[in-house]
Amino acid sequence: MNTNHSTTPNELNAIISRLAEHLLTQGIDDRFRELAREEAKLVSVVQLDQLRNMFHNPPPQSDAYDPQQHGLGGWLSACQFAIFELIYNLGADALPFIREIAWGEYDWTQGNAIELLLRFAAEGIRTEEILAEIKANYPQIRFEAQLYGIQPLLPELEQNAPLKAIFDQLRTEIEEFQRAYAELTDEA
Repeated sequence: MNTNHSTTPNELNAIISRLAEHLLTQGIDDRFRELAREEAKLVSVVQLDQLRNMFHNPPPQSDAYDPQQHGLGGWLSACQFAIFELIYNLGADALPFIREIAWGEYDWTQGNAIELLLRFAAEGIRTEEILAEIKANYPQIRFEAQLYGIQPLLPELEQNAPLKAIFDQLRTEIEEFQRAYAELTDEA
């Protein structure tokens, strides 16, 4: 993780654009995760507020973005996913920032932050602490954020045993988590 040098706003825009373009053209795949890990080496936790500002002020739209194919909010959504993947790769130092978004005032980015918390928990990073706060806060957040927080992780459950174990535990302990899971998977 980079702690000495701050990437300029233009460099940050370029990083996010590259990741968002990959998302739009290839989806969330291993290469996307690898690219984000590499790009995160150029970003520092001191830039979290700058990244937060970019949630709603993304870089200029790329030629890879096609409103017909990706929807009207497609570029913004891809940039938000890219930003959160960078934040995830900053590691546990970013947890206070992620928590603030996950459990703060409702915003579409709330679901992205919850997704990161679930991933950290599955990787063994402050698992018990994160699970306790999910149990305390998840039932109070909007249903849209509940859905959006778990939906991107569903394709990974079959290959990722620790993540599946976290999901299984939360599904049995939090009625709202089970309801969101059932809504997305048609599994009652």
